Amino acid sequence: MADTGSSGRPPHGPGILAVHAADELEVYFNEMARGRPIGFVASPKWKPPTDVYETEDAIIVRMDIAGMRSEAFQVQLADGVLTIQGERGAEGVERIGKRHYHIMEVQIGPFERRLRIPVPVEPETVRASYDAGFLEVRLRKLPPRPSGPQSVKVG
Repeated sequence: MADTGSSGRPPHGPGILAVHAADELEVYFNEMARGRPIGFVASPKWKPPTDVYETEDAIIVRMDIAGMRSEAFQVQLADGVLTIQGERGAEGVERIGKRHYHIMEVQIGPFERRLRIPVPVEPETVRASYDAGFLEVRLRKLPPRPSGPQSVKVG
């Protein structure tokens, strides 16, 4: 019997192109349970492994995407959603010729990650760098606004 993992669904790693609807629903319901929309947004293109974490003053997105040039990425922030896209081609097809794969786990073709940013950020401070196969996008967080009751002087 095939390994189905703890969720009961077939395993799906970087070599599998199918997106399981149950996974997308799980993300949706987890977002709604927190009362704020955060996390990954569905896309039909393949998705490079991506970490998103928060420091005291920034949100950092780190994507594992080797074999690219820095100018091959498109990074955009609009309406609280960070979109990273591009296309990874097969290395050396012109000089090697036709290939007969026995295993193919390195995905090629167009990719896209759309991530809803969980806190307000300063759009003009978005910076991206690509080094050693990792794309890193840094977004500076806006300072927190005071919460609770605010006194207003009536004039």
